[in-house]
Amino acid sequence: MALALYFFVVLFLFRGLIGHPGFYVGRGTDPPQTMWFFNWWRFSLAHALNPFISHWVWAPSGINLAWTTFVPLPAWISIPLQVTLGEPATYNIIMMLMPPLAAFGAFILCRRVTGAMWPSVLGGYIFGFSPYMLGEMLGHMVCVPFFPLPLIGLVVLQRLDDEISSARFSVMLAALLVIEFLFSVELFATITLIGGFSLLLALVLFDNATRTRLRGLISPIVVGYVISTILLSPYLYYMLAFEHPSGSIWPPSNFSADLIGFVIPRQTIWWGTAKFATAISRRFAGYIMENGDYLGVALIVLVELFRRRFWPTPAGKFLTILFLAIIVGALGPTLHIGGAAGFAMPWAIFQHLPLIENILPVRFMMYAFLVIAIMAAMWLASSPARTLTKCAAAAAILISIAPNPHASFWVSPLDLPAFFADRTYANELAPGDIIFPLPWGQKGNCMYWQLASDMYFRMAGGWTGYAPFGFTRMPVANYFYGGIDLPESGEQLKAYLARFGVRAVIADPNEENFASFKTTLDALGVAGSYEKGVWLYKIPRDSWAAYAALPPAQVEARANALRFDAILEAAEKYLAGKHDLSKLSPLELKRLDLLPHDWLIDAAPHAYKDWEITAAPGGQISIIIAGSYEGVRPLIERYRASASEIDYPAPTRWTPESRPPLDIVKPLLVTLDANHLAAAAQSLRDSPPPERTTAFVAGVAAGL
Repeated sequence: MALALYFFVVLFLFRGLIGHPGFYVGRGTDPPQTMWFFNWWRFSLAHALNPFISHWVWAPSGINLAWTTFVPLPAWISIPLQVTLGEPATYNIIMMLMPPLAAFGAFILCRRVTGAMWPSVLGGYIFGFSPYMLGEMLGHMVCVPFFPLPLIGLVVLQRLDDEISSARFSVMLAALLVIEFLFSVELFATITLIGGFSLLLALVLFDNATRTRLRGLISPIVVGYVISTILLSPYLYYMLAFEHPSGSIWPPSNFSADLIGFVIPRQTIWWGTAKFATAISRRFAGYIMENGDYLGVALIVLVELFRRRFWPTPAGKFLTILFLAIIVGALGPTLHIGGAAGFAMPWAIFQHLPLIENILPVRFMMYAFLVIAIMAAMWLASSPARTLTKCAAAAAILISIAPNPHASFWVSPLDLPAFFADRTYANELAPGDIIFPLPWGQKGNCMYWQLASDMYFRMAGGWTGYAPFGFTRMPVANYFYGGIDLPESGEQLKAYLARFGVRAVIADPNEENFASFKTTLDALGVAGSYEKGVWLYKIPRDSWAAYAALPPAQVEARANALRFDAILEAAEKYLAGKHDLSKLSPLELKRLDLLPHDWLIDAAPHAYKDWEITAAPGGQISIIIAGSYEGVRPLIERYRASASEIDYPAPTRWTPESRPPLDIVKPLLVTLDANHLAAAAQSLRDSPPPERTTAFVAGVAAGL
């Protein structure tokens, strides 16, 4: 009955799919990316390819997919659905299964703890349809398969009560861990982290008899992890033995809970669409998908009621302290209040540890909702309050976290240009040709373009969560992602296309910055044609051979130097004009027409930026640009004598003894006082550096 109720809720929520086969659950480009991962497993297995290494994206060198969100288990079990219904329908079905399965798992756990039916139904709903789950359902399949978590709690309780043997417990734990890992490596990691902390906390809080039983869990838990490690060893081998991203893929501070976010929801919650709520929530860091910090007043009051009733018991202390610890972890390395960063938080200690560095703190909130689910079930099952009072409390909770009721909010159309839908590409491209797709990466649906073509072509790009360093260091990557401030953009694009053997550029003119990009594409000197909804630029074989041989570090260094030169000169003119130093920003420089005319500055609060300028203490100016160490090293050498501070990777202070990693793109910060900045700008005019006096190919070849 409980499972049926949960399925009814999810069918109501995603009713917008009924009669709309061209729609998918969620929004943005993450769902089509996951559809590509489904298809990749089927394609690679059918063609006897190594599924962990793909040369169809980020061609020709390829990418190690073990560090991406390529969801092996749902891809495997859904192959029959993919063949019969297609990837979009398969994605919708699996996503719609996740909330009911998580809710039912939590229901079983709550029923085991309380023995009560309806309190457990409510507990299951709180977990399975939490604001965390509702947010992640908009795009992150890798973040919603949490149904093994309450089942792990269930088998732990069964072993503690000696209902199952140690051997059976180890096998069941290993099975649940393997399932979780094959859905999401991140969830496996956080389950291990939270589970280990929970065990240590329980050993502190419970009585001697319970501690003895808890200590008895340690050996079978280790055995369960050993079994799971053996079963997962091929996956782990590719994770650890091949190329993988250095440092955190996403900044943890951008995906941390906001203190105000605990009481103000985003639009996934029904009242989060109110004008005052959206005015506040739009200042929060991260995206609408990372909505997990919202608890609401009703759940906060419930936690306090639970604490008052159960604090005298070890279980009450355990759940309360565990909940607070999870909340502190979710706040991330820096406290945020209404989007404004404050002081450092405990997570700052852990954020640089291997593997843990890629955990996004706000996603800890799913564990908080499981704790709240158990608290709610325990309080409703044991409270002496009248039935009417309990029903009112349950209703208040349901209303406070009720999802956005608009069907259109939860689904999006899956647009596919006719160029791909009717196989026009087969007339224009040879099988296996490498294309350069626009929109770039996360900003477009190139992964679905390739899926729809049955992997007919390869791409010198893609959207896989992270990209190989050899591609991200090339300046056009930032340019097409949104940092439209690239000097010599046409020449830089030639260097990229030549380096990776691209045979065609395929661009969707609906891209928001296409007008700027088309100027760069036309600079290639290749005739473009509008074909069935896309612009096609076919690159003759062996074009730009001289560009193909250019060292990528020098290609990047030239772009960084020219960009830094332009920013420095703009700052010098800003100071010479006696403008307010406290208002210095990229947007202000653009408003005053001090930057190159073709540079675009996005004024949105969380817009992508690959450079920044700001006032520093003592009337100084700090310029920040993103680059690899080899790409910014010439700038460091040029300004090390005159700068009052150089940080790389910022905020780490650079010294001649510094040895930063060579395979990451990070910020360089150079701080100059007014006199040194003016002198540097004058030097650019009096003695122009090499990047200003040489043609592109010759200049790159000669270096800086």
